[in-house]
Amino acid sequence: MPYQDQITSVSMIADIIRSSVNDAISSLERYHNGENGAEARKAAWSSVYQLNRVFTFIELQSAALLTRDICNILKQFSDPYSEEDDERLEAVIYSLTIMERYIDFICTKPFDLPQLLFTIINDLRATSNQPLFAESSFFEANHRKVREDLESRNRLDDYEKVKTSRRLRQMFQMGLIEIIRKTNVSGGLGMMSRALLKLDKQCGCPSAPNLWWIAAGAIEGFQNGGLIVRPDRIKLMSRLDLQIRELGRVDHNINYKNREKAEQLAFELLYLVSLSDSSEPLTEELRIHFDLQNTGLTERNLAQEFLLLKGLKEDDYASLFDTILEDILKVQTDLIAEDYDANSEELSQLYHQVKQLHSLFSVLEYQSLEIQLKEAVERIELTMNKNVKLNDTDRRFTSDVLAKIESFLNERKHSGPKSQTNLNRKSLTVEQSEAVNYGRKQIHQVITQIENYSKQEHDPELLHSMPASLERAAQKLTDLNANNIITLIDELIELSHQYFLKQPATMQALELLADILCSIEFHLETLEKNHIPSEKIYQFADENLARLKAYIER
Repeated sequence: MPYQDQITSVSMIADIIRSSVNDAISSLERYHNGENGAEARKAAWSSVYQLNRVFTFIELQSAALLTRDICNILKQFSDPYSEEDDERLEAVIYSLTIMERYIDFICTKPFDLPQLLFTIINDLRATSNQPLFAESSFFEANHRKVREDLESRNRLDDYEKVKTSRRLRQMFQMGLIEIIRKTNVSGGLGMMSRALLKLDKQCGCPSAPNLWWIAAGAIEGFQNGGLIVRPDRIKLMSRLDLQIRELGRVDHNINYKNREKAEQLAFELLYLVSLSDSSEPLTEELRIHFDLQNTGLTERNLAQEFLLLKGLKEDDYASLFDTILEDILKVQTDLIAEDYDANSEELSQLYHQVKQLHSLFSVLEYQSLEIQLKEAVERIELTMNKNVKLNDTDRRFTSDVLAKIESFLNERKHSGPKSQTNLNRKSLTVEQSEAVNYGRKQIHQVITQIENYSKQEHDPELLHSMPASLERAAQKLTDLNANNIITLIDELIELSHQYFLKQPATMQALELLADILCSIEFHLETLEKNHIPSEKIYQFADENLARLKAYIER
């Protein structure tokens, strides 16, 4: 058959493909029933292998990948059939059924969507303990394309970059906490976006120059572009947190391994931008710069097509705790089986796995677990620095820490999501809700004033109403028992009279002021949603207030 194009080729041989799929399923059913087991399994393998050759030839990426994995799994089945293979056999038959529907889909559409088989491929691989593919596996784009209009004059020197990046990492984590706790997702995304845009403007990313820019676009997609916040994507945010941490290091030697991770992260986040249907300026700018084709493929229509393909209602994605437990199980297995010799890849991988868990738990605010994980990280890092094999004491310590985390997460998981969410709830009276709403609006008004001030030659007249707005906010919040927030606002009022209304403010002072006010607004917005704000929000604002005072007094 001469090759013409994917869709025409599939349409021409669709009946043959369906017949091969049904032959494979029938052979597997005979294998399951013990009818000529070995022969039936080999017949199924032969049918799927022929399909794989066809899909490879006509360049149907996902179908070729799925049939290849099915062939590899069929080779691992025992003869005669064993009940141990139940789960894998069921997954194989289900995958073949979905693939048949996928062929029908291609025949009725003028395009191929390899992403539709992505979940099926990973589900099948999970049954055989094979590594899963990244969400961006079928995506193509040059994420390294250089920005010609990058304003390097705004970049800080190395000393200031270290200080600023640590502060902005706090802001990023502050938003991420609320997303993980599901208490104020919209506000958390806003804080993360603010931190990323500042990082891109002031600090840059030596490992991947486009990383913060692309990441801010992905966050914009979560905010208003239809992207869904899922556990696997929260892991991407956790990886972003680790990359911000790299900016805070004083060692400026190039870390090539980290560069590779940063570039891969930028690529995966750019895929999310391509799925977003946001029409905001940043998303449009990214689409144009990276030549992201407008194929009409968005998160929303991809989810709809997948539901039609499955013919079933898609279950909710597994909780974040489930994904962490899976990671812990793999690490625990390696701790038993691996030797962890000096300079080995296994030792390096263990270090990065435990370090990522530590970073995640520092964001989750489970202090006791964070402290123990930190010690585990330090022990493994010391082993690597000494260039020796991981000793049994450190191996046992790491394993015990992971076991504690496992028990902790299982307890939380079985207590149910409702009870976990209730721990973060804070009911307000009608009067308190009105006070919070009024106070937040006053704070937001001041933030808008500061933005206008920074754009119009820093005319102090533009800030003349700032103290009055802050005073109105503080007065309204007296019924909330939020003395720490009121104290912050009172000190900002004093600084307004002392500094901001007397002379044109510097950009550094304005940024610190804006960060404090955004933190207060974020705190009030979380209260408005009837949730208890994270302590890190107040801590971040208080630390920035101390920085602002020190800056003004010098």
